[in-house]
Amino acid sequence: MNSNRLRTAYEARSTGTTAGPAFGSGHGPWLCTDDGTAWFDGTSGSGAATLGHQHPAVVEAAAAQLARLVHTGCKLNSDPRIRMVRRLGALSPYEEPAVLPTVTGAEAVEAALKVARAATGHRSVVSFRHAYHGKTAGALALTWRAEFKRFSAGPPGQVFTAALPDPRQCGEDGAQPYEDGAQPRDDGEGGADGTGGTGGTTAFLRSLTAALDEAEHHGGVAAVVLEPIQVTEGVLAVAPALLDRIARAAHDRGALLVLDEIYTGLGRAGRMFSAEIMAETPDLTLVGKTLGNGFPVSAVLGEQRVVDALPPGVQTSTYSGSPLCCAAASAVLDTLVTEDVPARARALGRRLDDRLGALAADHPWMSAVRTAGALAAFDCTRDGRPDPARAKAVVETAAQARLLLFGGGPEGATVKIVPPALLTEDELGFLLHGLATAVSDADRKEAAQAGGALR
Repeated sequence: MNSNRLRTAYEARSTGTTAGPAFGSGHGPWLCTDDGTAWFDGTSGSGAATLGHQHPAVVEAAAAQLARLVHTGCKLNSDPRIRMVRRLGALSPYEEPAVLPTVTGAEAVEAALKVARAATGHRSVVSFRHAYHGKTAGALALTWRAEFKRFSAGPPGQVFTAALPDPRQCGEDGAQPYEDGAQPRDDGEGGADGTGGTGGTTAFLRSLTAALDEAEHHGGVAAVVLEPIQVTEGVLAVAPALLDRIARAAHDRGALLVLDEIYTGLGRAGRMFSAEIMAETPDLTLVGKTLGNGFPVSAVLGEQRVVDALPPGVQTSTYSGSPLCCAAASAVLDTLVTEDVPARARALGRRLDDRLGALAADHPWMSAVRTAGALAAFDCTRDGRPDPARAKAVVETAAQARLLLFGGGPEGATVKIVPPALLTEDELGFLLHGLATAVSDADRKEAAQAGGALR
């Protein structure tokens, strides 16, 4: 092989780095190319930059730590790690909190499964349709999309799936306007799943019971793992009454309720934790994304007696509890309190809801507008059916106006809006104007294409 031959290297296509140009800097909601062109990041770096890019307090804390100590390995402690654990535990909904530091969200899911199996002595797990928990083996076993699992090994234990009511077709109590006689079906992966949009509260409870029964017959139920808002599949919120029903159903089987708040926790959804809107307290809560505001740090939270069911040394990784990431995380936690980020997110959600509602009134193909703090989404339809092409057009026309959005949803027809929670009035104005422009331009593009087809 000629070592002097000039070769071009390419990033693997699997990572999907195709949205927008290559960025060189950022601040607040803006990502900038090297020529100074600024793009509004309506994705918040996949939901992590809740405080905005390069938040000064986080950058200052990380820079100071960078000069002192970057790495100790997972088994050696550090001052920043102690501070982060204490600060996060104090904010958590637990009386005697324990914090299990991890690096990524998927690793937090994996760790929580280990804790649940250690605490209960059971093996099987129940998850839900439209769930996303990560792409490592154990987390992927809980994730809904079959195409993500094609090249992965089977899960370490049994996972069974229940069908949540679809909030796009629900009232506030979580009940769907369909007959309650819909029966759950086998989803081909060992669990009970619901068909399409059919269901209702009774059908949901039937589906959950079927999944729990199957899990109980395959090693007992160790955990029921749930996102209080299924953000990846389109900001699908679970009603508080259903969260409590699921918690009670889990506890009746001797299982732990694990709330995956990696996307929604720490202010993003307008509250620190979903435990605030529940009568039942989840046994374990998973946090990430916002916790590092761009730095890779996540954690499992719970009562010490539960978390410490896992013996020493069973869950470690080289970079968990990194001094650098923990210093950044402590600055994030302080900022969440001093800036009252949950309240700021709620206010942002109200503005987004008003603007999207007004747009939907003028554009009837926009359906099921939904917001939860600094999370928003709507579906695109044609003749009452999901229209992925129109959703793609909205995302593309937004990008032409330098507004970055993601599409997705169970049918590929959802547009998601996930901005940083801390926006100035001018920044919010850019976002709201950009959304209106994207929707109107997508409409004009559709009309032009239809006119061309008629000629």
